[in-house]
Amino acid sequence: MAPPFYLLYVLHTPRGEGAAGRYQSPAIEASDLRQFLARHARYLSADARFDLWAHSPAEGATVIWDRHDQLFAYGPLSRYEHVLKSLGFAPGKVEVPSPHQHFYRAELDGDAAGVLEAFSWFHSPLREEDEQ
Repeated sequence: MAPPFYLLYVLHTPRGEGAAGRYQSPAIEASDLRQFLARHARYLSADARFDLWAHSPAEGATVIWDRHDQLFAYGPLSRYEHVLKSLGFAPGKVEVPSPHQHFYRAELDGDAAGVLEAFSWFHSPLREEDEQ
């Protein structure tokens, strides 16, 4: 995806780090995105209190990482497919186990607060589809 990017951090299940809602970043460059993901990797990969969207207006491209650890991609699908195949992924059926659990880890509360400090986010209320 081509920069600049906008992130949308959908905090649907806060644990005191901030208000529930949609947090949109200002326009950021690829280096800012990589730095954000690296700095917050521990929290982003181990907690289910949020969904994270990355959008490239230049390409009309969006990638969503949801609370079930699934990726959804919109826009240049053939490019996404090429990259995923080069990383060893193959087509298949995705199933969310039922029943399943979401983990909201107390030990990551500080990391969650750090995400909200990463940018000058624009905050808006959750939408109906964001609710757990």
